[in-house]
Amino acid sequence: MVGESPDAGRRFPSTYATLHRVRRTLTTLVTAEMAASKLIACGTQDEDSSAEPTAVQSTDPTSTVLTVETVNAANSTLEELTGAPLSEIQVQQISITPSGNLSVDGLDPAKPTELNQYVAYPNGRTDIRPYDYGGAENYEALLTRMFAADLVSPETMVGAREDSFNHVEGDRADMTASGVTVSRASSGEVEIYVVNGPERDRQTVYFDADGAFLRVS
Repeated sequence: MVGESPDAGRRFPSTYATLHRVRRTLTTLVTAEMAASKLIACGTQDEDSSAEPTAVQSTDPTSTVLTVETVNAANSTLEELTGAPLSEIQVQQISITPSGNLSVDGLDPAKPTELNQYVAYPNGRTDIRPYDYGGAENYEALLTRMFAADLVSPETMVGAREDSFNHVEGDRADMTASGVTVSRASSGEVEIYVVNGPERDRQTVYFDADGAFLRVS
């Protein structure tokens, strides 16, 4: 300390000892802090120098493919949810994804005036959500949009999705296809559609119920 005399320790032994311990403690803390700062700096530098540049992964359309087995499994789940075979289930829309997600808007076979959304997920979770279609006065109009759940075969759904790659513009490696949706179009015909194409130019490809190509929009 500034102004400290050589015999300060002899004249004030306890005070001098206390100051000495404080100085020693402060010196230890400062040294430890400096060492920690150096370690942190070194660790950051090593991490930065060894880090690899992040690569942008493109989606491979063939990595997740809709299969007949997936469609069959979804159909079986629908039968379990409704308690009826496919031929007895009237629907206005069916959507199935390659991962196995299922969404169906259909009438309850046991209560055919009630419209539900039947949902299933790959993890086994299912749900039945009631729809309000506007009351009994709209029932006849609702029936005109219905079709049997087994109208379009699993093979046709799978084939339509695969064929959709042939009707959109772009490099196939950049294309990503959605699942398959079956619904009745405004023309009254049941159609299949798949959304496909590069990320910035998605297009909807339509097929008839037999899987024949119709149009792209």
